[in-house]
Amino acid sequence: MLGQGVWTMYGSSAGRRDRDVVTPHNVAILLFIQKYALFRPNKYWDHRPPDPNTPHPDLTPQERKATCLMTVRLIQGGDMTLSEVLKVLETAPLLPLHVSSFMTALHQMYRSGIDSLLNLFDSVEKFAVQDSGRSESFPCLWTSVVGLYLRRLNLTFRRLSFSQVTSLYQSFQFYYQDCFTTHQPPTLPLQHDQMATEDSNIADDTDSDAKMEDVVEERREEEEENDDDEEAGESAINLTVCSAEVMAISNNRVVRRGEEDDDDEAIMQPPVLLSRDRDKKRTLREAGHSSRQQAELFISQQTSLLQYSDTAALPPPVLQAKIKQLVRQNPDMAEAHFLSYLNCLRACEYFGALHALLRAFDGHPGRNGDTGRSGDVGRSGEDTGRAFRYAAMNLAALHAQFGHQEAGLEVLREAVRLAQESSDHTCLQHCLAWLYTLSPSHKAQLMQRSVVKSSELSLSYLSCLGRLGHAAELSHTTASPASLLQNVTHGEGVTWQHSLVSLQHGGWGLRAALWCCWGAPVMAALASQLLLRLNSRHPATNITASSKTTANTFYAGQPTCAAVCNVAIALANLGEYQHAGEILRHAQLRFPANGLHAHTWMFARAHVSLTDHLHTASWTRAHSALTNMASTQPTEARLRRSDLLVATGDLVGAWRLLGELRNEPAVADGEARVRLLLAESCVAVTAGGWAIAIPILVEALTVATRHHLAYLAALTHLHTANVQMHLGLMREAEASMAAGLSGVLAGGSVYDQACARLLHSKLAVSQAKGKQAGKLLEVALSLDLVRQLFTKVRAFHRVRETIYIKARLYHEVGYMEERNKCALEFRQFELNHPCQAYQRSMKNF
Repeated sequence: MLGQGVWTMYGSSAGRRDRDVVTPHNVAILLFIQKYALFRPNKYWDHRPPDPNTPHPDLTPQERKATCLMTVRLIQGGDMTLSEVLKVLETAPLLPLHVSSFMTALHQMYRSGIDSLLNLFDSVEKFAVQDSGRSESFPCLWTSVVGLYLRRLNLTFRRLSFSQVTSLYQSFQFYYQDCFTTHQPPTLPLQHDQMATEDSNIADDTDSDAKMEDVVEERREEEEENDDDEEAGESAINLTVCSAEVMAISNNRVVRRGEEDDDDEAIMQPPVLLSRDRDKKRTLREAGHSSRQQAELFISQQTSLLQYSDTAALPPPVLQAKIKQLVRQNPDMAEAHFLSYLNCLRACEYFGALHALLRAFDGHPGRNGDTGRSGDVGRSGEDTGRAFRYAAMNLAALHAQFGHQEAGLEVLREAVRLAQESSDHTCLQHCLAWLYTLSPSHKAQLMQRSVVKSSELSLSYLSCLGRLGHAAELSHTTASPASLLQNVTHGEGVTWQHSLVSLQHGGWGLRAALWCCWGAPVMAALASQLLLRLNSRHPATNITASSKTTANTFYAGQPTCAAVCNVAIALANLGEYQHAGEILRHAQLRFPANGLHAHTWMFARAHVSLTDHLHTASWTRAHSALTNMASTQPTEARLRRSDLLVATGDLVGAWRLLGELRNEPAVADGEARVRLLLAESCVAVTAGGWAIAIPILVEALTVATRHHLAYLAALTHLHTANVQMHLGLMREAEASMAAGLSGVLAGGSVYDQACARLLHSKLAVSQAKGKQAGKLLEVALSLDLVRQLFTKVRAFHRVRETIYIKARLYHEVGYMEERNKCALEFRQFELNHPCQAYQRSMKNF
């Protein structure tokens, strides 16, 4: 939705001719094709007799298919370094003899001089003129992809002057040397240097006229093509190559040929070549050349990968450098600027994203005499105001991404006005989607209107997005779970019908959030695991990204990260902190720290760490975890800080903090309100204010029941039972215990289950008439399970409390030996697990 209308806004740039350039990468591709063609794999239509000097292995269908696909990828993709090409070839199931012969051909061309390059293109020209008797190097179809590629390279190479051919060969030498040379070249003797200087002077005197003719001819071609000044400057650099370099190459070729005569085995050893910084910089600049078609393919691939998974695309610095190179070669390519906008957006760089977005939309209006006003029609019959409408909408989306609601609404109003003037209903629906995202009120009504109108306009993505958003918005109200699940089901039907992968993940992610809110963590974990099991493989499974090939790219968005964190939190609730940490480390690797979705796993990691540190009474580490949580969820961090203040005994500070949170809109109703009230009741109970805790718990139970928060309602019942037990209301405490115990034991965390069992044991002891020995012994034995549960989550202060209660029970029934064992166990446990004084009294739940 961010890029709606960008690709069709600018149209094609057919008026500008793209200059074809022969690069060392093209030469390497020609050698790759030539060595494969020499194997004569196409014998079903090539009836010439085979060459006895050339091996003819039997290629399997898998090797033929892999070679053909690899050839197409090398032709359509942009330029790569030789090391990257070799890495790509290693990953493909190619014929080993083909790869080895290709590397040998590269080395031979590197050592043989310009003659090998001229011979290669002579064979290409023989193919281009379709001489059936002499085109033995490239026996392929005239109209095939390879045939068209060979003919285009032949035409481009024949337009080059002699100095440009020399520069091309030098570029190829640096291209090869950059891959294989790993040591510094030795210095030449002084005599050899003087001879090279004299030869260069002679070459300057003899070839000056020819060089001047080449310069004049190339300048005339540049004036006819009407290229821009920057490309003309680059071509002028290529034309003024000194003839001394030509003579130096010839001398090096003679020396190397003499070495080959002395030692035939030296042909496979990469020699050292004298390089110049100026030529190497020029080579690196030309090595990254990409035609407009290759640039469009690269942009479409990277955009698709950014939509699926941030890590599958190129890293942000590498991708930004590649975009700058594409913009330098194609200044009018707006898609490159928009890809830069997406790249900055995933790195959370606001100013870079804003600059790239403005650059993407500043070139179209005002061209060819068009005014660019909304409703105007240009010479080609296109609506020139379209650029302004979608530019404003994307700018509003940018502000929404960074939380600038007021600025986003102002820009969005302008986009709505322009869309209304031109009656662009599609743009209006996209603006409406961003309007209910940015609007602080009336979200449900706006979403409902968006769903109805999008269905009429057959905008399936917006229709499904509105349904899911409407269900998420209604979850904060008193709507029934059946109606919410019905909305989610209707939305998922549209997503599966139109294969909307992102919304499929969003639907399951919303299901997990709803089940977790309603108090069914098992169903939430199940929905998260089903989300992770979805087959969200990228349609293009083999996409070359720099030096690596992403064979399997799966969708990885916000719902995916949330599902991984849900599984980690579920394991942490079961006491499996090590497994939860491993899953969170996986989330950290899959979603980089500087990405859009990093705040999700950061919050999950802080939540797990804070819970663990509160159980172990590590106050300093708990404070650090709260600081990390505050960077992503400040309201949640303040609510959890009250637990830390109560644990450390600062009841006044905790009550003051909870009083401040009461007035915030984020905790005005729903789940956050119930948790706030439970925290206030804990403070009151710890301070001994039983009468104050009762009305607070009644309010919490009312809010939880109204919003269908089953698990929080069960916890509220247990807190109420604890207060009623200490007030002596045993019958009411038993009723509250029966109402909440089953819900906590069915889906609660290990810590909550242990607390519920401990409270049930206390209530059973309080109800025991006449201190019945059998009843007390039964309760004492049941405390063993409570101790195991507390030990599993490392709640050591609760373990000590359990051992103490068990010792008191044995003392009441007269089991002195068992009492002494519990006392010794309590002492040993205190020595092995020393912890600070936990200020929560035994009266609290």
